Amino acid sequence: MVDTKIDWFDDFLGLGYHMYDVKPTIFLMFDGRKKVGNIWNKIIKYFPDDEIKIRFVEKESNYDFVLYCQSRILSTTWVFLKSLKISEHYKQFKEDYEGTANLKLALYIPKKETYELEIFKYIKRVTDVKFPAESEIEQDFILSRSIKNLQSRPDKY
Repeated sequence: MVDTKIDWFDDFLGLGYHMYDVKPTIFLMFDGRKKVGNIWNKIIKYFPDDEIKIRFVEKESNYDFVLYCQSRILSTTWVFLKSLKISEHYKQFKEDYEGTANLKLALYIPKKETYELEIFKYIKRVTDVKFPAESEIEQDFILSRSIKNLQSRPDKY
């Protein structure tokens, strides 16, 4: 993967988790309907399910989320990355994860004092989810580049 082009993507709001299906689900949350369709149709639908990698690298009160996959059709490795605060939902996902998760896309719709999620039918099955320690980051080229990229950004969270 080192010799392929890398495209970085962080234009999503964050993650959502749903634990009450057969497999836990991770939602990439977006703030625009058009953005959801574009991300799926131009990028994620070309990811082979068995090659998608998700990494959660924990710090003190936050974690770095990195999702990546090399697409032979697009001739690039797309990397979705974001620093997020550790939440109870994240902790529950980490505790309940047993080898397979679903990846879906959702539209975040703010309401007066709450919000709604419109969940799209797009789905990918992810079997390579890891929670590496910081000492293990350097063993994965894409992950180490992603973490360095996140650390250099002033607008975390």
